[in-house]
Amino acid sequence: MKNDASQLPIVTVVKVNRQRLTFFREKGRILLKKPIENLEELKRNLYLYATPLLVFALIINNLFDKSLPMSFYLNCILIIYFSICWVMMYKRFLFRFIELSNLFLISIFQINLFWESVQLIILGDNTKLGDFVVWMPLYVIYTYLSLGRKKGVLFSLGIFLIMFSIGSYHVKQYNLLTMDSFIQFYLAHLVYILAFYYSQFAFGMLAEFSSIKTKAYIDSLTEIPNRRKLGLNFESLLKSALLNNHEISVIFADLDNFKKVNDQFGHDVGDVVLKEFTNLIRNNLSEQEFFGRWGGEEFMIISPISLQQAMKLAELLRNSIEQHHFAMVKNVTASFGVASYQPGDSKESLIKRADIALYQSKKYGKNQVNVYGSYEA
Repeated sequence: MKNDASQLPIVTVVKVNRQRLTFFREKGRILLKKPIENLEELKRNLYLYATPLLVFALIINNLFDKSLPMSFYLNCILIIYFSICWVMMYKRFLFRFIELSNLFLISIFQINLFWESVQLIILGDNTKLGDFVVWMPLYVIYTYLSLGRKKGVLFSLGIFLIMFSIGSYHVKQYNLLTMDSFIQFYLAHLVYILAFYYSQFAFGMLAEFSSIKTKAYIDSLTEIPNRRKLGLNFESLLKSALLNNHEISVIFADLDNFKKVNDQFGHDVGDVVLKEFTNLIRNNLSEQEFFGRWGGEEFMIISPISLQQAMKLAELLRNSIEQHHFAMVKNVTASFGVASYQPGDSKESLIKRADIALYQSKKYGKNQVNVYGSYEA
């Protein structure tokens, strides 16, 4: 039977509360920054935060370390250039050029620092390499971020060989303490290169696995759980409800006359309607409901609520859809079938009763909410 909204006095209250929740959700999204959607955006955000710290470190180095005169001038050049690059990155201008030019300049800077450190050791002013070595891990990370895994490892090994050649040329002039410093540096440098190479490989594998897992459990069109995920979650939710003596209900929703939408407007428009329908339902649900696409234009909601509460929720959703103006087809309605757990129910029997209730809604006029057995004599 079709449930009249006037017979459900708390629907209005529920609707107001859900609209308020939706308002806060949307307002919260506005306060958040634009989400990171790709690697370039991730790198840009990282550089925007890291560059000021790097500039500050260069300024401090110029103020307190006077032992490397050539580095002082290189520091000044880098401070100015990094500052300009920061503004350009903020404006999203020539990002790739900035990334590669920075890599080139930082590489020259690192090689120069290493060469000057070697010269100081030869002159007897120092016995160990300078404090620039603490930046080597970040330099290797930046190389991989800029060039990717394969080019990054080749470039890093090239820089390593240049530094190895510089250090090895004067090897006979080193004492044991200096030799130990060089050996530690070279081994650590190689470990950084190999570690970040294989970590990127591992992250790539994890990302690929995550993508496969997402495709297995998420509907690609509506981006909500698919039938497989619904089935898995339903089993766990049902077990939890039985264990804790909680109620659990199932609501089936099916778009009315959806085939006509596809036939009249095309499947592209039909896809848009499905997405809009999904968002409309999702915005009217709380966090306790589990919502997914059962198949085609049929959707399922699992909720730890009683049968009466499930009927009121279904009526709220039905009314929201009926009142909503869809972007391309204007008016769309949906039918609902509701069932709640009864002693002896299995997952299959509960879903079957909800599905029969949906069939009754379709059979007796559509655009209505029904419970299993509503039309039985």
